[in-house]
Amino acid sequence: MKERVMQGDVLWLGLHKTGTTFLQKSLDLSQPALIAAGIAWVSLDEFRRKWTRPLLHDGHDTPPAPADLPPGLRHRLVFDENIPALVQHGLKPRGFYPRAGERARIIADHLRLERPRLVLGLRGFASFVPSLYCETLKSTPFKPFRAFLRQPIEAMSWLPLIDRLLAAFPGSDLLLYRAEDLPGQEARLLSRVTGLPESAFTLLGAPERVGFSQEAVMRLHAMAEAGPVSQAEVHRLVRDLPRGPGRPGFMPWSAGEKALLDAAYARDLAEVKARAARPDGRMIWLDLAVPA
Repeated sequence: MKERVMQGDVLWLGLHKTGTTFLQKSLDLSQPALIAAGIAWVSLDEFRRKWTRPLLHDGHDTPPAPADLPPGLRHRLVFDENIPALVQHGLKPRGFYPRAGERARIIADHLRLERPRLVLGLRGFASFVPSLYCETLKSTPFKPFRAFLRQPIEAMSWLPLIDRLLAAFPGSDLLLYRAEDLPGQEARLLSRVTGLPESAFTLLGAPERVGFSQEAVMRLHAMAEAGPVSQAEVHRLVRDLPRGPGRPGFMPWSAGEKALLDAAYARDLAEVKARAARPDGRMIWLDLAVPA
């Protein structure tokens, strides 16, 4: 593994549903350590208000904030999973996050990020796509899962997204990790990205997030057959029938589909690790499953 500390800017691009909220809130809590190290960090809500929405949202009439670093800080740590796309636009017929490179480039150019290191968490398609769908239900009009699934499952791959990002940032390297390995390793990942010791980070306590159960989503599908489903009904059902003990999360795949998706993810990871092992490559694989 290539070992480097944070000697320049970092552009952390998510992805959605890969533990980003926990990591971002832990960075909020660790702000004093970041400032002491000369790292400029802006909380997610403030970052979206100042830059993501003005620069990337169509029809936004507020200009972006200036890009100047606060006095005494040398590098910027940017972390917003909405840069590659809003959650409802993460899955397109062309693949995952097809405009990620150009959107990330807009943010980087405005903030004058100098050859930023890119950071990306990957997740298996069999769990990622249903989670992306459920997250979309929280903020957009209801649609059945198969209407949301706008890409053949046999075509799913992270490699086109990775290649688009590397092409958009020819002077940057890309650090990748598996989101499935993240629980319990959050401080290690933050340390690897920033160069600060793990002890420098104050981690968020266990968050309480209500998840969609299989029962809740099936009820929503049944309701949709009779007519439009309101956002209030979506929120009521996820509250009344949350994922938890005795009520498994939403999982739409047949056994054959899940096996196909798991095999595709395994192939992607094998290719990522092979490319990261090349001495002249720009990809860095952080294996959080292996003890530090």
